[in-house]
Amino acid sequence: MRGRPDDGHGPRLSHSAITLDHVSTTPDDHPAAERSLAEINADIRCLFARAEGRLSDADRIRHAALLQEWAAAIRASVVPAA
Repeated sequence: MRGRPDDGHGPRLSHSAITLDHVSTTPDDHPAAERSLAEINADIRCLFARAEGRLSDADRIRHAALLQEWAAAIRASVVPAA
């Protein structure tokens, strides 16, 4: 990343690098969440803890899938206005 010296461990991910721009927002694309937000969040935290904040390519793919699952769970938890 810019402004950081190369420590030989590859790029670090920051929260600002994570976006959900690619996630669809149409209701038909939102199946009901199968796992709770807490379960998904725990998996995300474990992923980063295991990788010590430095995700491999496979970890990044898993992280992206978890973010999509998390976004679906968020949408499923929203109660429509009357």
